[in-house]
Amino acid sequence: MTDVMMAPAADMFEMGVKLQVLKRGSLFPMRAQKLYDLYQTYESIEAIPPKERQKLEQRVFQKNLDEVWGECKAFFSERDPRQITRAQENPKRKMALIFRWYLGLATHWGVQGVEERKMDYQIWCGPSMGAFNDWVRGTYLEEPEKRGVVDVAQQIMQGAAFLYRLQSLRAKGVELPAAWVMTPPQRRGEL
Repeated sequence: MTDVMMAPAADMFEMGVKLQVLKRGSLFPMRAQKLYDLYQTYESIEAIPPKERQKLEQRVFQKNLDEVWGECKAFFSERDPRQITRAQENPKRKMALIFRWYLGLATHWGVQGVEERKMDYQIWCGPSMGAFNDWVRGTYLEEPEKRGVVDVAQQIMQGAAFLYRLQSLRAKGVELPAAWVMTPPQRRGEL
């Protein structure tokens, strides 16, 4: 649980909807929350104090907010020109689109492995990822690059079947060693 955090979702930013993301090794969740706090506090980009805006441009966006708005306009002019019209009529809407630029690109930076934006990667996850890492620690699946989709799926299914059998035996009154509950993944033929 300490490795994950709730952060504003790009697609439902204005409503305050949050999703669970990786916190360890990333500044994304804190930066995203800062953007939402600014959105709640100010009515427009222009209303943000100059020092705060400068910090945003240097640390979060790594470019001038006017440039970001230009990119937003180019993006929406191809996909949904009504967004630009709405933003020009409503400064708060414009601020939301600018902030959503960062939130949306943070996922792509992580997927594409953009090295200079490493601290901004948005990686959706939950505590189950940490639990899986704990479960495979010390096994052949410990290193992520050695994990194949089919093998991981098979290990999870075998593990679930094993735990189901243990639970069935317990329900019938059979006492079993507690250590069996955390049986680590086994390669085929090692069982």
